Amino acid sequence: MPITGLIFLVLGGLYAGWFTATEGGAVGALGALPIAWARGQLDRAGLWRVLTETGQITVSVLFLIISANLYSRMLTLSGLPQFIVGAMAQAQFGVPEFMAVYILIVLLLGCIIDSGSIMLIVLPLLLPVARSLGLDLVWFGVITVIAVEIGLLTPPFGLSVYVVKSTLNDPRVGLADIFAGVMPFTIMMFAVLLLVIFVPWFATGLIR
Repeated sequence: MPITGLIFLVLGGLYAGWFTATEGGAVGALGALPIAWARGQLDRAGLWRVLTETGQITVSVLFLIISANLYSRMLTLSGLPQFIVGAMAQAQFGVPEFMAVYILIVLLLGCIIDSGSIMLIVLPLLLPVARSLGLDLVWFGVITVIAVEIGLLTPPFGLSVYVVKSTLNDPRVGLADIFAGVMPFTIMMFAVLLLVIFVPWFATGLIR
């Protein structure tokens, strides 16, 4: 019952608009602490271990964000985004050509690096191009998220697949089995990606 209540608290709060997804994670963690403590699953040593691991993960993410900010500032000063805009204009790239190239880059990067790194590397370069083409940035953002999430399921990196493998902790189930198992979901997500690209209303209809 406490776990069920925690699930309803987090998901209910998200759907009711009480907090964002990030805040929902914090609410879930805060709610899980007293439950684990009451059930005797978390002592002082365990709490310190959890806090230490959380700090290490947070610091690594913050270093990534700091590096991305430096990278973005360097790109702005170098004039590379402006050069890309000019090159695409000279090549007479329209919206279809730009979107095809953009999605291909994101999908290929998704095969080798994680989602956060993809967005931190690609968006500072190509977001100015999207603006110059007059694209709806909400629509562009939804497409980016879907394409990045597809990358999390594709080999050889497939971060989500490695998470599932680690969670299962079963030597009988290999990575190839998990990649094969998620293939229908990957195909469905790609179909959704195409649907959002060709019917932008699915991404922007609720805010227009």
